[in-house]
Amino acid sequence: MSRTKEDWTRPRQQSALPPQRPSRVLLHSLRTITLAWAFGAAWMYITTGATLTRGAQLFGMPALGFGILAALPYAGSLMQLPASYYIEKYGHRKTVFLVCGIIHRALWLLIAAIPWLVPPDGWWIALLILLGTSGVLGHAATPGVLAWFGDVVPRAVRGRYFSRRMQVGQLAGLVATLAVGWALDRTGTVGEASLRLMVSALFAAAAVAGIIDFLLLSRLPDPSPDPPNPTLSLWSMLRGPLGDPSFRRYLAYNMTLTFGLGYVGQFIWLYVFDVVEMTNAQANLMLVGIPLVISMMSARFWGNLIDRHGRLPVLAIAGTLIVFGGASWIFVTKDNWWLGYPAAAVAMFAFPGLELANLNLLFGLTRTPGTRRQNSAYMAVNSVAIAVAGVLSGLFGGFVARALEDWSGTLFGWPLTYHGLLLLISSALRALSLVWLIGIRDEGAHGTRMAIRHVRVNIYSNVQQAFLMPARRLGTLRRNSFRLRGFLALPRIRRSRR
Repeated sequence: MSRTKEDWTRPRQQSALPPQRPSRVLLHSLRTITLAWAFGAAWMYITTGATLTRGAQLFGMPALGFGILAALPYAGSLMQLPASYYIEKYGHRKTVFLVCGIIHRALWLLIAAIPWLVPPDGWWIALLILLGTSGVLGHAATPGVLAWFGDVVPRAVRGRYFSRRMQVGQLAGLVATLAVGWALDRTGTVGEASLRLMVSALFAAAAVAGIIDFLLLSRLPDPSPDPPNPTLSLWSMLRGPLGDPSFRRYLAYNMTLTFGLGYVGQFIWLYVFDVVEMTNAQANLMLVGIPLVISMMSARFWGNLIDRHGRLPVLAIAGTLIVFGGASWIFVTKDNWWLGYPAAAVAMFAFPGLELANLNLLFGLTRTPGTRRQNSAYMAVNSVAIAVAGVLSGLFGGFVARALEDWSGTLFGWPLTYHGLLLLISSALRALSLVWLIGIRDEGAHGTRMAIRHVRVNIYSNVQQAFLMPARRLGTLRRNSFRLRGFLALPRIRRSRR
C-alpha cells in the first residue's frame, strides 16, 4: 500500500491524552541548563581550535605531542567507568559532577599560568599533564551530567530541546571564535611574547566562563528516579549494557567513527596553518565560524526530524553526509580553497544531526525492561569504548605524522601531504562505521527511506521558496511602486481640477 504525504509527515507517536502543561520547575530547569551551556560553550570554543594549537606551538609541542594532545580527551573518558560505578552504588550524582566539573574547569587557570610557573623547557610537558588531569576530572563528571539530562528532559521533546540548546551554545561559540581569531592576529603581529600572553589570557577567561557553567547547574534539583544500590558489583553493573546486542553494535559504530574522527581535530588545524598558510582569523572562520553558522541553521531541522522519524534514520542520513567531509579538505589549497570547501560544508550541515541522533539514541538504549535504569552505566561503557578508540586514533595520527612529516605526493594531480593522507583514511572509516547501524534497536522509529523522503521534500520546498522569493519580492515592489506613484500624483490631479 502506498503512503500519502500525511502518512509519513505526521509525528511518530500520537497520544490520545491531551498534552500536559510542563511544570514551572521543569521549565526553570530547562532554561537554566540552556543558559549554563552558553557559558560552557564559550569555554569549549575558546580552549580549542586556534587558541590551543597556537598555544601548543608556542609551548614547543613536538609533532608526536600533537598526536598525544588529540588522544588526551579520549584517554580521560576511561574515568567515566569508575565514576559511574560510584554513582550507581553510593549515589551523590550531583555532588560528583559539580565538584569534578568545577575543578576540571579551574585547572585552566593553571594552564594559563604555565609560562610563569614552569621553565621554558617543560612548558609543553606541563601543558599535557594539566590537560590530561583536567580531562580526567571532566569525564568523571560526565556520567552524572548526562544521566541527569536524561531524567530532566522529557522524551517527546528531546530532539527539539537539545537542538535549541545546541544553537544557543553555537551562538556563544561563534562570538567567542571571532573574538579569539581577531585577538590572536592582532597580538601575533606584535611579537611571540605578546601572542603567548594573549593565549594565557584567553585560557584564564575560558576557565571563568566554564566555572560559571557548573555553578548555574548547582541551583537545580536532582530528579534521580533510582536510589543507590550499595550491594552493586562492577560486573553486575556492566552486565546489563554489555549483554544488550543492540547496544554492542552501537558501541562498535561509535568506536569505528571515533577512530576516524579522533585525530582530525588536531591535524586539520596543522593542515590549514602549515599547508594552506591561513592566519588565525581565517582558520577560525573556516574551521569554527562558518561551521557554527551552518550548524545553527541545521540544528532545529535535525531535532524536528529526530522527534518525527526517530534517531536511527537520522543517524544513517547524517552519517552518510559526513563521509566526504574529510577527503574534501585535500582540495582546499593555498590558491584554490573553493573546490573542496563546499563538500566540507555538507558535512558541517550534517554533524549536528549526527550528534543529536547519537545522544538521543544513547538515551533510548539506557532502559532495559524490568530493571533499574542505570543510565550512567550505559553512558560510562559507551564512553570507555570511545576512549579506547580515541586514544588509538590520536596515537595513530601522531605516529603517521612523525613517520611521514617530510613526505609529499600527489592525488589526481593535487598535492598530498601526510595531513591529506590522514583525512582520506578518516573518510574511509566514516563510511565503514555505517555498517554497524544495521540491527540497532530504535523503538517507534520510521524507516530510513521515509526520513530521506521527508528530507528531500523539505529541501525541495526550501529551494522552491528560495527561487520564488525574488519574484514575490519583485511583485510586492511593483505593487508598492504603483501605490507610491498614485500617491505622488494625487496632489497634482487635485490642483489641475481646481
